[in-house]
Amino acid sequence: MGKTTATPDVTWWVVKDRAGHLIAQVEATSFNHAVLVADQDPKVRAAAPVGGGLVFARLNSASKAAPYSFGCLPDSADVPQVEAALALLIRDGKRLAAFDGTHHCVSAGAYLDPRRSTGEVVLGHCSEDRQDHCGRTTMWDSEELHAERERILTAYADLFRVADWTVQEFRERDRAGRDRLARLILTPPPAPRTARERMTAALAEYGITAHHDEDASNSWLVIPVTGSDFPGVGTPQLVAFVYEAHEDWVFVDAPMEHWAGTWQIRFNNGAAEAVVHRCDADADPASATAEAAKFVAAFRAAWGG
Repeated sequence: MGKTTATPDVTWWVVKDRAGHLIAQVEATSFNHAVLVADQDPKVRAAAPVGGGLVFARLNSASKAAPYSFGCLPDSADVPQVEAALALLIRDGKRLAAFDGTHHCVSAGAYLDPRRSTGEVVLGHCSEDRQDHCGRTTMWDSEELHAERERILTAYADLFRVADWTVQEFRERDRAGRDRLARLILTPPPAPRTARERMTAALAEYGITAHHDEDASNSWLVIPVTGSDFPGVGTPQLVAFVYEAHEDWVFVDAPMEHWAGTWQIRFNNGAAEAVVHRCDADADPASATAEAAKFVAAFRAAWGG
């Protein structure tokens, strides 16, 4: 009879910073495994250099095994504006509130509550002592709690304004009748336009029509050097696209903001094709698109288009 290898027990580990704030909870077979698993979590990576090190503790068998939720309640985690706000908070190293299976805040931090019908998200600050996520009034809070909340929310507001979110301040009166900052109402910035949308609009200002074409995952714009119809095979034409060198990929169907590439213009004379213009790789998307469109207009004018 062959040997039977015992399967290591998988248990829950909590990850906290040195101040005792809960950051994450992971499943692992050992301390070393827990460290490896936790390192894949962006919340943990963001907190590690800020908190001066992390503390790992294994939950005993009697502990509740259900994972905590961070920054929002579980049914809000896949709401787009919540996902975007969480990503920004994590990237900046902001602490997220942790909630147990009963939706009770067990570790202080940022809390997001989406308004699904409007695309907004309400951002507050929760603590173990003050369950703000329940929508309770802040009127009866102490002066110390008001001051702490206003300091933290002001820092949140600055972070989101820099990222081009629309930030509205929601205020409530305290016991003395003063208006105090209680929560923020955030609206994400509009989604960036695709390279195709940018270039089509820029060329339209010169009265030039561009035609979309694609193959597999690559996409580009075909621009006739005369007229406005899609040029046939063997007909002189310009081809415009964004080239992403790291991925060896050409595209117009994605936002330029998400990639490192910039515009290239190629000329096909019907027999051969060569690059005739490259934009500055450091130019912002709007400037690069305007420059490329200007070149196309000049090229067509010289060609007689």
